[in-house]
Amino acid sequence: MKKLIAVLAVVVSAGAFAQDNSPQQMNQMSSEMNGNGMMSKMNQMNSLTETQQKELTEMKSKQMTNHKKTMLDIKEVNIQIEKEQLAEKPNQRKINQLIDKKSKLMAQSQKDSLKFKIDVKEKFGIEMTGKMMMGDKSCKMMGKMKDMKGMKSGKMMENMKNMDSNEMKNIKNG
Repeated sequence: MKKLIAVLAVVVSAGAFAQDNSPQQMNQMSSEMNGNGMMSKMNQMNSLTETQQKELTEMKSKQMTNHKKTMLDIKEVNIQIEKEQLAEKPNQRKINQLIDKKSKLMAQSQKDSLKFKIDVKEKFGIEMTGKMMMGDKSCKMMGKMKDMKGMKSGKMMENMKNMDSNEMKNIKNG
């Protein structure tokens, strides 16, 4: 249970830092809420056949699963970097290797996301946005996790730092 809370805290903090509240982003969200973007895209999804909708749902589910695994790998590398920095004699070479590993994971995640969007556009003629990729359940979950921002505590962070890579893999694999 403590491990689950620790992972949840990492996800919450990552979500809090990942928010983009730039004026351009706010304008895009505003136009989507007015029906200019999101509603027309939802109509495109509704115009798909039942088989196509099922296939699209499966593709989104697979993409989200792969993305979540990659994000857990990135979080694991971040924890390893922090552990190394907290060591009595930090190994700069090892820290550099971990940073390179994290960069590769992030780049691969972005490539996979773009490939997914292109595949969906080519196959179904729909441009995927972040909201459409996440689905209703994920949006609700993210909203609940944002409400938990205040739950960060020294104890949770300490538990996360004390986790080894095997524990993180166990959490990631369920």
